[in-house]
Amino acid sequence: MQSRLRLGAAVVAAVLLVAAAEQVRADVLLNEILADPASDWDGSGELHSRDDEFVEIVNTGPGPVDLDGYRLAGEDGSWRYAFTGSLGAGAVRVVYGSQSYAWERETGNPAYGLRLTNTGGGIALWHLAGADTTMVDCYIYVDHEADDDRSSGRLPDGADNWQLFDGMNPYDGDEPPFGSICTPTPGSTISCPTPIEASTWGRIKAQF
Repeated sequence: MQSRLRLGAAVVAAVLLVAAAEQVRADVLLNEILADPASDWDGSGELHSRDDEFVEIVNTGPGPVDLDGYRLAGEDGSWRYAFTGSLGAGAVRVVYGSQSYAWERETGNPAYGLRLTNTGGGIALWHLAGADTTMVDCYIYVDHEADDDRSSGRLPDGADNWQLFDGMNPYDGDEPPFGSICTPTPGSTISCPTPIEASTWGRIKAQF
């Protein structure tokens, strides 16, 4: 395997679509993605459309996982980031566009950052082990998921279900995924409002 995947954008998009239906089950999965930042998510002190994008992964397994060999790749086939170190059971790891851009420059890859488009797109998580390169997870998002400060993620962390985290920019449209009122939480567990139990007028009067 070369320093980048030798696949065109159309081929990668097709691979992502197939993998979305037939993924190889793995302990390490994509967990949350934000494509259109309107806040300083990486904590640099300034908002940057490239640097404040983020992708988060999660370890759904029962023990720590060695992250060496896990990489992110974009729709154009370029490697975006290579993970290192280990990730504990149930833990998450976030990668910001600024980190991706720095890694790309250091390794001689095309330097774009995460390059998550704001009109819909995809990102894939691959695992390299010797001569084997396997896509272990991917996510394809649509246009309304990539509006200002909206992220998409597994709810709860590591679950099969993906939802829109629109707590900072509510979505009232009729196309899925629908809003959850959860807020983006890169590097930590998902934050959602506590549900309020519905009550009838008769139940309220009975309390007095």
